Amino acid sequence: MFCPNCRYEYKPGIEQCPDCGADLVKKLDEPKLAVEKESKFVFLCVAQDLVSATLIKETLEFNDIPCLVKSAGGIMATLEPLSGQAEIYVPEEKYEESRKIKEQLVNGL
Repeated sequence: MFCPNCRYEYKPGIEQCPDCGADLVKKLDEPKLAVEKESKFVFLCVAQDLVSATLIKETLEFNDIPCLVKSAGGIMATLEPLSGQAEIYVPEEKYEESRKIKEQLVNGL
């Protein structure tokens, strides 16, 4: 059984995700990244470090805006191996909304 939100797998007999409370499903849909490839992604900004990249990425995703993070090693779905600067890309149709969110983050710090 899997959580459709957190995407974690749970042992048989567990029916709800202990983290988010969602009802578990037997099979997960395709990962978001596969769907995101259909959109044209555009450059949003450069994050100067892992903390900034994580904050921007998680805030965008919280607002239902998928994003990709690109470092010297290429585009990544996760940030674990990331060090140094990173470029953040968002779907073209979500650029203005993403820019406003990023500006609010920068001005709020």
